[in-house]
Amino acid sequence: MSTVPVLDARVLGRLGDDLGDPVLLCTFVDRYADLLQSRIARVEHALAAHDLEDWHDAALSLRTSSAMAGAAALAELVSELQETVEENPLADVAWLCNDKLSSAILELKVLAEETNARLRAFVEGVTERTSRGQSPWSPA
Repeated sequence: MSTVPVLDARVLGRLGDDLGDPVLLCTFVDRYADLLQSRIARVEHALAAHDLEDWHDAALSLRTSSAMAGAAALAELVSELQETVEENPLADVAWLCNDKLSSAILELKVLAEETNARLRAFVEGVTERTSRGQSPWSPA
């Protein structure tokens, strides 16, 4: 895995600027965090069911939502997992029994926990800075 940050606050800052409202940003981040485990479960289920169509949809959903939410490391890991699946014809992939895929799913789950914790801390920081009349996007 590359050295991208778990959470890229710059992405969230730009999204906050685009939204123009810290409450909207925090709502978006909270929804992303609330849905993260179910998105990962869907990826895992699609792999276990050998459902390539659902796998593509689930992986795309997880990757793009992670990128939008500043979850850079998670988006990168999903991208790497997509490459692994794409590089191997369906018949050649031992799917979830494959050590690389099993390891990647475990890594997704661990990284999701860390991402959730950092997103929650980000939201708390935005809320605190907003209440003090500071710029909500970056620490003072």
